[in-house]
Amino acid sequence: MALTKYYVASSIDGFIADTDDRIDWLLQFGFEEFDEHYQRFISGIGAIVMGAATYEFLLADDTTEWPYAGLPTWVVTHRVLPPIAGADITFFEGDLTALDAELREASGDRDVWVVGGGQIAAQFADAGLLDELHITYVPVLVGSGKPLLPVTQASSPLALVGTTAFPSGAVEHVYRIG
Repeated sequence: MALTKYYVASSIDGFIADTDDRIDWLLQFGFEEFDEHYQRFISGIGAIVMGAATYEFLLADDTTEWPYAGLPTWVVTHRVLPPIAGADITFFEGDLTALDAELREASGDRDVWVVGGGQIAAQFADAGLLDELHITYVPVLVGSGKPLLPVTQASSPLALVGTTAFPSGAVEHVYRIG
């Protein structure tokens, strides 16, 4: 059965973007040291879901191709957003429980990745639809900005099921929920 996973990088003080929605603090580390780990993760993904803010962030980076080619992607939004040519994107508005069932079916024997935005991940967590957190804590303090996971209620204890240390001092923690 597919798992729904929130895979994200966070500052040590719990932010995924600064107050201007920028990730310069993250980009200063480069991605070479994380690439093999990321490739292993994404090879197990069969479907993607993201919020409108993450989608717009990707749209603003018009210097690259759609980074999730070949993966069906749902964008949760109540606004009309432009599609990306050649990308398998479905815009969704409605009940996340229905979307969760659609995502898990589309992912087949692989997992679902909640990309980027803490808000959409928090909505999945609050609805009991999130199975794992894959959080790479990057050794930097941001001070304020977009929070990692702004849930509306405390969870039961999470189970730590894995850690990976990287040369830069970043550490990924994998937690199972429920």
